[in-house]
Amino acid sequence: MVKRIAKAELAGNPGQNADMERVIAVSRDTVGSERLYSSIVTTAPLGRTEIHHHGECETSIYILSGRARFYSGEGLRDIVDADQGDFIYVPAYEVHVEENASDSEPLVVLLSRNCDGSVVHYVDGALPARA
Repeated sequence: MVKRIAKAELAGNPGQNADMERVIAVSRDTVGSERLYSSIVTTAPLGRTEIHHHGECETSIYILSGRARFYSGEGLRDIVDADQGDFIYVPAYEVHVEENASDSEPLVVLLSRNCDGSVVHYVDGALPARA
């Protein structure tokens, strides 16, 4: 059966840290999904995640507003910037850091994964210097 998740039903949850808010729309907990997770994540200016990966889950990220920067690859040396309207693809097990590249505007993204919840595995290491 088709399910509607009304805007009024959505509630903010903590993201990976105090700079982030996650509004989960589709997950096992919200609608009984078995292989799909969708959320809207807002990151404060210059906010960033810890070093992490999403296990066997692939991730699609659509930039709704703001400017994002992603660090990945060996030593997190590969840098990809994305602006409003761009998509980002993060393969399964790809170690990375996501960052709001703006010092004044929030970053808002629509995130979808092929898993039933917010899967995050943290990795030890030093965060990369800001590009």
